[in-house]
Amino acid sequence: MHFMFLWLCVNMRDLFSIGGESLAVAQNTYAVNWFKGKELNLVFGLQLSMARVGSTVNMNVIGWVYSRIQAVMGSAGHTTLGITLMIAASTCLFSLTCALILGFLDRRAEKILHKEQSKTGDVIKLTDVKDFPFSLWLIFIICVAYYVAIFPFIGLGQVFFIEKFAFTTVQARAINSIVYIISAPASPLLGFMVDRTGRNVLWVMLAVATTLLSHMMLAFTFWNPWIAMCLLGLSYSLLACALWPMVAFVVLEHQLGTAYGFMQSIQNLGLALMSMAAGSILDLKGYLFLEVFFIACLCLALLAVVLLYLCDYYKGNISVRSR
Repeated sequence: MHFMFLWLCVNMRDLFSIGGESLAVAQNTYAVNWFKGKELNLVFGLQLSMARVGSTVNMNVIGWVYSRIQAVMGSAGHTTLGITLMIAASTCLFSLTCALILGFLDRRAEKILHKEQSKTGDVIKLTDVKDFPFSLWLIFIICVAYYVAIFPFIGLGQVFFIEKFAFTTVQARAINSIVYIISAPASPLLGFMVDRTGRNVLWVMLAVATTLLSHMMLAFTFWNPWIAMCLLGLSYSLLACALWPMVAFVVLEHQLGTAYGFMQSIQNLGLALMSMAAGSILDLKGYLFLEVFFIACLCLALLAVVLLYLCDYYKGNISVRSR
């Protein structure tokens, strides 16, 4: 019986993953369709901000909800956990309601603005991937190489701060979460700044270089790690605001969904493989070699940004976007 329930949990988690990643692709495509032009970076910043607020609230509230239910039920166990998860699942119903409203508004906008008539009639095919421009593949490389140095590091970072800087568990948890805490208010502001100034590639270059500096500070110095982690939070927010909208600048409109879906898939595959590699490096060599691994990934991302800038410069400023 327990074995059957285990498979049910695994299958439901797979379903949740499929829904979550599909949601991200649809969200990015909606954003590009509704907010073309100079508002796009701000919109992506707001998306990231809301995601981080939700994650922060969940991490701080869900434990309290479980303890309250446990106090009412009188004991901990699968029933208490199940009720907690059912309460958490109610937020998905709210999300579904918002999605239905958004779908209705989008359909209504198509009729009012006669979007159907303005479509080119191009057929959307999975084989569009082979026609993606070289600049888009560089964006994919930047995405994977950069985020590898963020999410796996945060996942393994708490013990790093305890071992290297002799932090307590509470202090290590606080500094490890500062990246997400900073990104919540900073992302919309940085997105607005990128909208006002343009030049997305240059902002991405600055974000990658700043993140590289942050990891070098953590790896090779004993300076107060709050400095490096605050820089990491700001650069992470800046990159997300400037990088993801660039997809809309380099592909045709009818290929946006395919491009964002492919970018999301490559990112998740890269994170899955690199997280396993990071865990193996940590077990075999320790945190210093792990930081060197992250620095190498960021150097690859920086090289890809430079190539993107040069490619774009010679093609006439497609993704190096002017105001």
